[in-house]
Amino acid sequence: MPKSSQALVSSSSPRRPRRIVTVSGRGVRGTFPTRKSEKPAQFESLNEAMALLVLEVAASVKSISTQPQVFEYLHDERPRRYTPDVKIETDIGSTFLEIKDDKALATYSQAVVRLRSAMRHLRQRGHRFCIVRRSDLIANDLQGRLQLLLSVRPARGRYRPGLNTALWDPENGTSPSAEIHQKWESAKRECDDLLSRIMRQDPDDLLPALIR
Repeated sequence: MPKSSQALVSSSSPRRPRRIVTVSGRGVRGTFPTRKSEKPAQFESLNEAMALLVLEVAASVKSISTQPQVFEYLHDERPRRYTPDVKIETDIGSTFLEIKDDKALATYSQAVVRLRSAMRHLRQRGHRFCIVRRSDLIANDLQGRLQLLLSVRPARGRYRPGLNTALWDPENGTSPSAEIHQKWESAKRECDDLLSRIMRQDPDDLLPALIR
């Protein structure tokens, strides 16, 4: 791809990310009551909702921001905008995540071309960027186990920065039964291991070879 087609306009745009939770509209949309953000996390697909479960339980994730910012750049001499699905903070810093169904990445399409272009822009600006696939999220019935655990976890209280969200009940300090505690600790390790594998993947390897 010609270098000129990847010319940078700006690191980010002052535009506010689009509001995605609406009364009407297609697809699965809603909010997730995360302890890792002052505002509820927003999702606009089932895949994003599943990713939020993993990020909420993963002890390595300190904060979550959905639809965090708009990036503007040039592609094929035309202005483009890109909004990552999620931004997380861990001990290694910030990482932007794009959450996709495997089928959406399997074939050459304009959507994949635009994703690759946006990915290059973020990398050129020094941002970490990862692709999370549906298959990453559903392996070993992880989603069912996370949903069961979070359904019995005490509800989040008022947001407080610096809260140790890895605890079962960080606001009140209550403890679960021995069985639930064991499952909680196991789930945290599994989510951290999954996220670590995702962050070690080269996003280029997940895109169709025809567009490389």
